[in-house]
Amino acid sequence: MAVTIGDWPLKDVIYTIIVGLLMLMACFEWFLWLAAFMYCLIKVFGKAEHWSIRALCLVVGSAFVLLRCIFLPIMIVTLPLPPAVANWWPETVTSFLQWFAFWSFSILLTVPWLFCIYQLVTNHLGRTKRIKRVLDDYTAPKVVVVMPCYREEPNVLISAIDSVVECDYPAPCIHVFLSFDGEQVDELYLNTLGLLGVPTTLDSYPNCIDVIYKGVRITVSRFSHGGKRQCQKSTFELIDRVYADYIKQNDNIFILFIDSDCILDRVCLQNFVYDMELSPGNSRKMLAMTGVITSTTKKHSIITLLQDMEYIHGQLFERTVESGCGSVTCLPGALTMLRFSAFRRMAKYYFADKAEECDDLFDYAKCHLGEDRWLTHLFMIGAKQRYQIQMCTSAFCKTEAVQTYASLVKQRRRWFLGFITNEVCMLTDWRLWKRYPALILVRFMQNTIRTTALLFFVMVLALLTTTASVRNLPVGFMAVSLGLNWLLMLYFGAKLKRFKIWFYPLMFVLNPLFNWYYMVYGILTAGQRTWGGPRADAAAADMHTTAREAAEQAERQGDELNIVPETFKPAKEARAIVRENQGPGIPIVRKRSVVRPPDVVDGQFSGPRNIKGTMYTTRRHLQHAEPISEQANPWPAYDADGTLTHGGEGDAYMSDEDKRKYAIAHQARRLRLEQRPRTGPGLNARWHNSPQANETSQGRNQVDEVGIAF
Repeated sequence: MAVTIGDWPLKDVIYTIIVGLLMLMACFEWFLWLAAFMYCLIKVFGKAEHWSIRALCLVVGSAFVLLRCIFLPIMIVTLPLPPAVANWWPETVTSFLQWFAFWSFSILLTVPWLFCIYQLVTNHLGRTKRIKRVLDDYTAPKVVVVMPCYREEPNVLISAIDSVVECDYPAPCIHVFLSFDGEQVDELYLNTLGLLGVPTTLDSYPNCIDVIYKGVRITVSRFSHGGKRQCQKSTFELIDRVYADYIKQNDNIFILFIDSDCILDRVCLQNFVYDMELSPGNSRKMLAMTGVITSTTKKHSIITLLQDMEYIHGQLFERTVESGCGSVTCLPGALTMLRFSAFRRMAKYYFADKAEECDDLFDYAKCHLGEDRWLTHLFMIGAKQRYQIQMCTSAFCKTEAVQTYASLVKQRRRWFLGFITNEVCMLTDWRLWKRYPALILVRFMQNTIRTTALLFFVMVLALLTTTASVRNLPVGFMAVSLGLNWLLMLYFGAKLKRFKIWFYPLMFVLNPLFNWYYMVYGILTAGQRTWGGPRADAAAADMHTTAREAAEQAERQGDELNIVPETFKPAKEARAIVRENQGPGIPIVRKRSVVRPPDVVDGQFSGPRNIKGTMYTTRRHLQHAEPISEQANPWPAYDADGTLTHGGEGDAYMSDEDKRKYAIAHQARRLRLEQRPRTGPGLNARWHNSPQANETSQGRNQVDEVGIAF
């Protein structure tokens, strides 16, 4: 005889209590996401520089609230509740809401899935080499790698450097800028120099040292401590000086931003360059690309497994969908390649010290915590058309997975706050709606259904407890949401030989619980700094402490949000007043924080310059003529005495008339060389002193040259 409590069976009572707790969690998450999104919209409305921003705030906010409120009753009637509760709802209303839920969710999940399939069909996926020609230092574009470093393990750092210099890419066409965030000559700096082959017994070291390591030029620099972006800014200024003359005549330099713990795949560089520059029929209009970042770990756990699956799904599905809609919305600093000429135009906006201009935590999260998305927003506005900011599904790198749950929570809080502030700024930028309508619409709709994944856990619980049968559950919705995503993960796992991502259903069930805690923790702890007031030990700016120093102090204390951003701008103005009283200075002008890139950057990216008569124009002509492996050596061949040798393979590029003229000129040159005394090795000496020779390294496995850059 079944035990009952009143008219309810005991198992229904226990099940209802458990489901009730989960529903309370889901409703709390639903409310927090709605409140956080509307809070950011209100902030953007108050900071708006243009009437269109306020108009979009009203439209987006109204549509968001409406759709979120529709999903609330859907959430209730769709759940498998005991009959004593389910009978309370009118049958017609329940049927309509379930029908609406199935088709709306199916469309919202299927349409992005189809975009992803289209991108996977039309683009290459995998770590295989895509360039069939043999690249050399004449045909390969220059790749400048920026690797900021701060308190990294020496063996991890040298592994990252080795992964770059050992890439299947011409060594003379790689230039690594290894930049230390701090001027002190510490153990990490000396160990790194020693591993690169630089003597570590010197009395002093210059701030910039050039090293040829395994044939690749590496510029090791030390800059004043100022954080990752300040280190990148100083490195960019150094690059701009080093290549100042070169970029006036050529537009074949690409800049790759990576972290000091990233391990590049062997064909990562050339696959990036292939998609941006060397693919057949390439219009050379690509401005920026991000690759596939996977996680690696020495100690496996459920946390590292979930991170690995989340990385693969988030990039190969979500970013691929965005790429198919016109542009990715985040260019991560861990692996992003940019066309250098385009980045030069955005640098002053990206590297501007936004922390000094922060009015509140919203500004701080947007420009400091979400700096990658801010850079992407700049590029999306600067682009003249869609599909200039894309995802390269054949460029891979590995990064170390977070090992502890506490570190993971702090990482995700940073990501969440940077995401939501920049997401609202993008959704209220009319220029993005006009240029990327499909992308912004997909992003908006995905935000409306965010935080609904916890309900799937309730359905699984209903099946496990036999409270509901399969026929009573929304099987169609479950099949669409889980089945389509799992099908893709099975394909990704087989293609990339990462078979552990086949456990995707585990992530589908557990991730909602993790994401619930990430968001609740992120919103509530951020709210303590804004609505509840800062803590007593919160870092603040003053006459002697800049905004950047306050942020660093908070990071050292273990909580990067334990700051008072409201003090940043007054402190800057107070220091400016002191400087003005001490002497003539710039008048103090209080700037308003901005929520979108300025109009001056709108569509300013033109196609890459291809200056007639430059070396690179000739290179591109040769690249498209025939495979490099089938061509003659593109450099002229000389004998030991400097005499030009007439090669038969080079005749393929000449008409009969050109061949006759070339033979006459060749004979005349030989006669002139025979009539003058031979005092040296001739052209070979000039070649070794030429810029091309300086770019070419002779040694591959040891340090060949050490010099001071500046």
